[in-house]
Parts: sequence; C-alpha cells; structure tokens
Amino acid sequence: MATILRILFIVLIVNTASFAQCNGFAKKSISKLKPYLNTQQVFSTVLLNGDKTQLSSTFYYGDEYRLLITADDKLGKIQLNVKDAQGVIVYSTKAYGTIMWDFNVESSQDLTLEVVTPEAAAGSTEDKSGCVAIVIGFK
Repeated sequence: MATILRILFIVLIVNTASFAQCNGFAKKSISKLKPYLNTQQVFSTVLLNGDKTQLSSTFYYGDEYRLLITADDKLGKIQLNVKDAQGVIVYSTKAYGTIMWDFNVESSQDLTLEVVTPEAAAGSTEDKSGCVAIVIGFK
C-alpha cells in the first residue's frame, strides 16, 4: 500500500510540474501580442504527438484580433483550425513553433480554435510531449 501511495505521489508531482511549466510558457507568449491587448484568455496545456485541444471564444465585430499559438518545437509542425459555430473550418494553417494571425470578423460570432499536433513518425516508439499555449489579443 505504501508503495502505491509513493508512486501516486510522484506522478502527481511530475504532472503538477509539467502544468506549472506550461503556465510559464504561456505567460512568455503574452509579450508577443503587442500592440494588441491581452483578452485575459490564456490557455496552456501539455500535448502528445497526435493530440488536439480546443478553445471556444466570442469575437466581436469592430475589434481587431491577434491570435498567438506557441508550441514546443519538439512537437513538430502544429496545425491551427478555426471553426465556426457549425464546425466548418474557416481558416487553417501549419507552422513550427509559433502561429500568429491578425484578423477581424464581419459579424460577432463564436469561433472554436483547434490546435493539432502531428502524429509520431512511423516506427517511433517514443511519444513526444510539449507545451502548447493559446493567447488572444484585441485592439
């Protein structure tokens, strides 16, 4: 029983350290928003190869936005898909490390931001993990 508790304790500490590291990773990205103001929506998580994460947000007509996606380089070429309320992809791009997109909307609407990491290379036995941060700015 004591061994199981020790293992659980170690796993908890490692996971907490990973998420704390990703929060710091996300906060470093905020400075890249300038001259846009941070909307206070800062999302960070740890992803493995082949994982995806989503964040939904409302974007308002008349505002200009900067969307910043930052990922650990070891994750490879990340993909950003922006989907409308019906799930239709209205914008998509791939890049290594950082994706920055400045845009405005023709009408106020809810959009879903989906970040996808590439699958592990064929024959690879090791899943790579890394932090991904999504930061939204406006002006």
